Amino acid sequence: MAPKDGISFLTILFVCFIASSALVESDINNLHALRDAVTGSEGILQNWFNSEIHPCNWTGITCERKTVVAIDLSSVPLHVPFPPCITAFRSLRMLNLSRCDLSGNIPETFGNLQNLQYLELSNNQLTGPLPFSLYDLKMLKEMVLERNNFSGQLSPAIAQLQNLTKLLISKNNISGELPPELGSLRNLEVLGFHHNRFDGSIPEAFGNLTQLFYLDASKNKLTGSIFSGISKLLNLETLDFSSNSFVGQIPNEMTHLKNLKRLVLRFNYFMGGIPKEIGNMKQLKQLFLSECNLSGTIPWSIGDLRSLSELDISGNSFNSELPSSIGDLGNLTFLMANGAKLIGSIPKELGNCKKITLLRLSFNAFTGSMPVEFGGLEDVRHFEVEDNNLSGYINDLIQKWEHVQHVNLANNKFSGSILPTICEAKLLQTLDLHSNDLTGSIEETFKGCKNLVHLDLQGNHFTGRIPEYLADLPLRTLELSYNYFTGVLPVKLLESSTVLEMNLNNNKLSGHIPESIGKLHSVQMLRLGGNFLEGSIPQAIGTLENLTVLTLDGNRLSGSIPQELFNCTNLVMLNLSSNNLIGPIPRSILQLTSLTGLVLSHNQLSGSIPDEICGGFTNPGHPDSEYVQHHGLLDLSYNRLTGGIPPAIKNCVILQELHLQGNLLNGSIPTELGELKNIRTVDLSFNALDGSMLPWSAPLLTLQGLSLSNNHLNGNIPAEIGRMLPNIAVLNLSSNAFMSSLPQSLLCIMSLNRLDVSDNNLSGEIPLSCPGYEESLSSLVFFDASSNGLSGSLDGSISNFRQLATLDIHNNSLTGSLPSALSKLSYLNYLDLSKNDFSGSSPCGICNIFGLTFANFSGNQIGMHSLSDCTTSGICASDSIDHKDGHPHHHVILKAVIIGGTILIVILLGTYLGWKLLRSRPRPMQFEAPTQCESELSSLQLIPPQALSS
Repeated sequence: MAPKDGISFLTILFVCFIASSALVESDINNLHALRDAVTGSEGILQNWFNSEIHPCNWTGITCERKTVVAIDLSSVPLHVPFPPCITAFRSLRMLNLSRCDLSGNIPETFGNLQNLQYLELSNNQLTGPLPFSLYDLKMLKEMVLERNNFSGQLSPAIAQLQNLTKLLISKNNISGELPPELGSLRNLEVLGFHHNRFDGSIPEAFGNLTQLFYLDASKNKLTGSIFSGISKLLNLETLDFSSNSFVGQIPNEMTHLKNLKRLVLRFNYFMGGIPKEIGNMKQLKQLFLSECNLSGTIPWSIGDLRSLSELDISGNSFNSELPSSIGDLGNLTFLMANGAKLIGSIPKELGNCKKITLLRLSFNAFTGSMPVEFGGLEDVRHFEVEDNNLSGYINDLIQKWEHVQHVNLANNKFSGSILPTICEAKLLQTLDLHSNDLTGSIEETFKGCKNLVHLDLQGNHFTGRIPEYLADLPLRTLELSYNYFTGVLPVKLLESSTVLEMNLNNNKLSGHIPESIGKLHSVQMLRLGGNFLEGSIPQAIGTLENLTVLTLDGNRLSGSIPQELFNCTNLVMLNLSSNNLIGPIPRSILQLTSLTGLVLSHNQLSGSIPDEICGGFTNPGHPDSEYVQHHGLLDLSYNRLTGGIPPAIKNCVILQELHLQGNLLNGSIPTELGELKNIRTVDLSFNALDGSMLPWSAPLLTLQGLSLSNNHLNGNIPAEIGRMLPNIAVLNLSSNAFMSSLPQSLLCIMSLNRLDVSDNNLSGEIPLSCPGYEESLSSLVFFDASSNGLSGSLDGSISNFRQLATLDIHNNSLTGSLPSALSKLSYLNYLDLSKNDFSGSSPCGICNIFGLTFANFSGNQIGMHSLSDCTTSGICASDSIDHKDGHPHHHVILKAVIIGGTILIVILLGTYLGWKLLRSRPRPMQFEAPTQCESELSSLQLIPPQALSS
């Protein structure tokens, strides 16, 4: 029997050897197939292409018992679709192809990898839905698929992966509701699905995931309240529900999570306040509750979070004080409470938080002074209290902060002068003190601030000269506007090699702009407007090749615009308005191909508008945020320009505002104006234009403001004006020679709120209705059709103008009695019906219009109730006064004279005081003169063109 047993043992051993050899041969073939699939990676996978090296010794390959059990090619840039041959490795337990630049779908054959325990495919470009075969991998413990482009929904079949401890599918495009079956994965410790498109609420079954210590559901579209089972997840250390649409209160049950170290709930729509039991979460190190719609009192117990190092409660509506218990957070390094609607004084106890490096308390309503205890914040590097009501002095604090780099105290009520000791904060790089009540000179103040890069002192009361030493500092931004600096421009400062932005607007600087300004080679934005600079614009300014914004407006500059200026070919915004410049607009303006804003108004420029004016206005670009309101602005108003509007205006394709008013332009309005598809405002008033008002035929969808007043335009107002200007909000056609009647389509424009057609030759009746579109009339706020030849009567349809505040139709030929519906115009404050042929009596209800401050019925055949009764007690006289001669009572005339005289005196006094104020302080930069028509257009709340054209 023994020989027989020996033969049997050898037979079994031989069979096993044959089987083993077959497996090895199979995996070798599979590896060769994989090598062929990643051809192009020879430089990194060099030994894969060396025939002398066994495949089990290839980079990233692990074999056990002569089979491949692990493939780890992480961070190898394969640049190929997902290789299907991967699924042939039946013994594979670990697969890591992260950061391999893979594309395409995961193949359905992936379910063949029944022994797979660890799957890592993150940071690729894989697409498509997750294959159902993936859910057949019942041995899987970790599945990491984040940072791809997977789509589709998460299948309930996920419940089959009962061994999962880690599931990360973040940063994909997976959508739909979270399957409740996820709650059956009781071994799950790490779950992350942030940055997807999941919606609906979090299933209550999540409360079964009691082993979880990491849960990140942020940046989805999840709604509803936070599930009540959250309190069962006692092992949680990190919880992130931020950037969703959760509602309801933050549940008190959440405070039972005593092992939680990081809690992030920001950017949701909760109601109520921070739970009072928050202090129970004593392990918390990071608490982020910003932009959560929280209100009420910040609980005192927040001071019990002694391990807390980072706290963000910004962007809420607490309307309460910051509790003094905040000073008990001895480990706090990061506190953001900006825009939280905090009130009262800043608690002095906050000065006990010695480890703070970043403190932001901006945009609140704090009052009082900064606590002296803040001087002990020795580690603070970033300090912001911008936009509060803080007062007092600032020197004693900043100089004690040895490590501070950024300080922002802007828009408060800090006063006093700034002492040179501020530079004892030797690492100070950014200092923003704008919009305070600071005074004194800075002639020695910042000389020792050797690391200062950004200095903003605008909007204070600083005096004296701008010091030359500023040129010795590494300043990149210098903001000194709206102060009282005097003297000439410092020559050395204008030779700075570091300054990128210099704003000296609105001071009392005088003298000439020196030629040395040409040495300011690095400057990108230069603002010298609103001063008393005189002389010509220096030619050397044309050497500033990096210049993108130049404002010299509101000075006393004279002479012509130098040709050299247009060598600054990077200019985006150029403002030379409100000077004494003469001569033509140079044709070399064609060189400013990046220009998106040009303001030359209020000068004495002459000649015609050159065709080259639209050398710029073609590049949409991304305007600087400070000048975004002037993006697409061309303002040549109030000069002595002659000739016509050039047809080349159509080349200004990004033009949004066109101001040519107050010139001597003649000829007709060019049809090419209708080709400006982004135009929102056009003001051609106070010229000598003739012809028709809308010479183009296609609708101009973006136009919202149009003023053509005080020209010689004639003909009819087009009957189809409602179609041609469908989004117009302000329309001024006054003081022209328009004839015929008011088109019904004009008053039926739903967006129209100001209409002035006064002083024309219009006739016919006023259209008071829009059949089927009565809501259109309700948007009109201002209507002036005075001094025309309008006839007919007013009827009850006048009540359709429900928002009307000004109604002026005096000096026409209107007849009939005044309708009682006039009294339904509850917003009316100015009413002039004088010099018509109305008869009867004024409606009693007019006297009950609360805001009515002016009413004129004179020059009609109507009875007049006492205006004093209307505007004081609101009671009308019971008897109508018969005015058969058409003249008002003498006592009404007397009252009108008294009221008018009083108003005139107030206006004259206000004008005188305003003149005195302007004489004593440079006026702010203005791009438009405050004429009546311009104030109409400037008050217009413009809608972006793309919103209208769509």
